[in-house]
Amino acid sequence: MASPITIFKNDNVMVTETSIQEAARFLANHLNTQVSKCYDPIERSYVYNIPYIKDEDEYRFVAPVSIASKRRKELEERGHHNARRVWLVPANPNEYDLEKAFSRYEILDWKRSFKYENGDILFLYVSGNVKKVRYKVEVIEGEVKTNDVYHNKMYWLDKAKFEDSKNWDWSRVRLVDENDTAELSLNRLRNYGLKGNIQGSMKLTGELQDYIMSFFEQDLTKEYYPEEVVENLEEGQRKTIKVNMYERNPIARKKCVEHYGIQCQVCETNFEKTYGDVGKDFIHVHHIKPLHEIQQEYIVDPVKDLIPVCPNCHAMLHRKEDGEYLTIEQLKNRIFNTSLVEK
Repeated sequence: MASPITIFKNDNVMVTETSIQEAARFLANHLNTQVSKCYDPIERSYVYNIPYIKDEDEYRFVAPVSIASKRRKELEERGHHNARRVWLVPANPNEYDLEKAFSRYEILDWKRSFKYENGDILFLYVSGNVKKVRYKVEVIEGEVKTNDVYHNKMYWLDKAKFEDSKNWDWSRVRLVDENDTAELSLNRLRNYGLKGNIQGSMKLTGELQDYIMSFFEQDLTKEYYPEEVVENLEEGQRKTIKVNMYERNPIARKKCVEHYGIQCQVCETNFEKTYGDVGKDFIHVHHIKPLHEIQQEYIVDPVKDLIPVCPNCHAMLHRKEDGEYLTIEQLKNRIFNTSLVEK
């Protein structure tokens, strides 16, 4: 089935063709090359947002999201050569405190040991005293310009290594999921095909890849959870949502939901029961501690400080009445009393 492909050159639209075949013909004519050489860069670009660099120019190829998602699934199920690559990458906790970094940020800049590309998956093996695969991340920018790199100095434990890092090549990664299980220890990995130690990045394939991937099924940072929605907007005015990083902490959010469950702890709404598959795993997470009391080095407690709520209750918890925010119990009682009156 044909689908439109829009071709960008250095962020400027060149043309929209009706199919990948027509896009390949256009590109081949433009670059004075063979059509057969154009299919792979076009496909990898529209499926994984991987730019195609030719001389000094950057080309991007964009298809409808539904088409790109379907093709992405096909490539990965077939093990096609255009499918994204999966890597096992060591992380030394004595050099960089990855756990604290991911407790605050869902996006980090990571050393580009190999030519990681957009869409590649990196499983981060934490060495030292941990010796486990702990994190699954997705590369969202294969190569980050040196001037744009955020080095996260506060998490570097080895200061000499931090200085060395300023000369590295970098990729930007997004946290997808985390796990902490003995089943992903170094000794267990050797039972599934790992040979030797994990001293450098290695491409994952076969049984070892399948085994590691089976422990990471969630996507912790796929959705954004608003902390505050601006009110009283004029019609047509742009809506601004401010996001509090403590409610965006993906690992804390995961642990909060694991403790309380996926339904709203105020009105008991369960989105999957109400809306079916589209509502599966959907919930906001509210920070109970008043935001003005939170300091920069505050460490969130997923059970005491966070609680799952639906978007409606979340919005009400962030509105003031007589200068004060309602507590969880106050909002619960209000809903309960309102329901009694209606009956």
